[in-house]
Amino acid sequence: MQIQRTNERGNPVAKLTELDSKILQNLLMDGRTGYDEIAKKCKASKNKVWKRCKSMKERGIITGATIQMNFGHFGFDALVTLLISVDAQDIEQAMEFIEKTTEVRAYRQYNNIYNIRAVATLKNLNELDHIKQIIKRKIPTVGLKTYVWTGVRNIPENLNLAANKDFNATKQQNSIKPDVKPFERVTIDELDQQIAGKLTLDGRCSFTEIAKEIGVSTDTVVKRYHRLRQMGSIKVSVQINPNKVGYTQILDFNLSFTTLGGLSDTVVEALSKIPDIIIITKTSGDFDLQLTAMVRDVAQTFAIQDQIARISGVTKIEATSRKIPDKWPTPLQYISTL
Repeated sequence: MQIQRTNERGNPVAKLTELDSKILQNLLMDGRTGYDEIAKKCKASKNKVWKRCKSMKERGIITGATIQMNFGHFGFDALVTLLISVDAQDIEQAMEFIEKTTEVRAYRQYNNIYNIRAVATLKNLNELDHIKQIIKRKIPTVGLKTYVWTGVRNIPENLNLAANKDFNATKQQNSIKPDVKPFERVTIDELDQQIAGKLTLDGRCSFTEIAKEIGVSTDTVVKRYHRLRQMGSIKVSVQINPNKVGYTQILDFNLSFTTLGGLSDTVVEALSKIPDIIIITKTSGDFDLQLTAMVRDVAQTFAIQDQIARISGVTKIEATSRKIPDKWPTPLQYISTL
């Protein structure tokens, strides 16, 4: 009798073949990659790749596709992390209020006095004071801290789905290099926004279907999409259910560095090579960097912390945990600018 593999919480874990892992790696890197292109990279037939994708969808591993966005290109000036502390009995009510009243995404945090982590996308920084005033006025907060983002590396393809060290060796070779600087203003019109909106809901939606829904030619949609992609305005990524492949929680790390160590490109590169670290964010405030990682068990939690601690210049590490959503990446995460 075959025994179902489970994680440390007793939840079933789907078995991934080496080909499955490579397919997911390619689709996390570029969610619109065709089966024929994936087949060439994986040295497999197009039909076999299609069958493996179909199987992963049926098993609930692949759950959809969405986009990352460069919010600066779409008229937003800042992204901010808010750490909020409320009494335990007020957490659910506070999170519901924050999301409904301010349109800020809120997450429950564990193992920290700040039990709510929220991310705000702002047209300008003046909005931050308004949001803070609303939260303080309507929610019995014990504490509130804010961190303004100054750069991001978002790498969902760094998930070690094959659970071996060699899996991520080539993950960066097909990364898209934008033709514009991260904070440079570009021209985004209503049609671009409509296309981005459709891809947010379904990143692999056919261009013909998008064209029909918004009333333009397929050729126009194709050209606009490739322009947005090349400028670094959007990036499509497949979505998976991390719970299905063995992950049990998300860890958020706040890091401080010595002045001498600094936040050089070398530091970011070193952190991005640690398997399962999927977001690196430069911030202003009490901490210099925020990291997001997915982990499978307690042993990996300690291992990642040890690897981070060995990075030159790290003087302080704070870690908190939160639940993993059924779809990752979540819609409209910030595209890489680092």
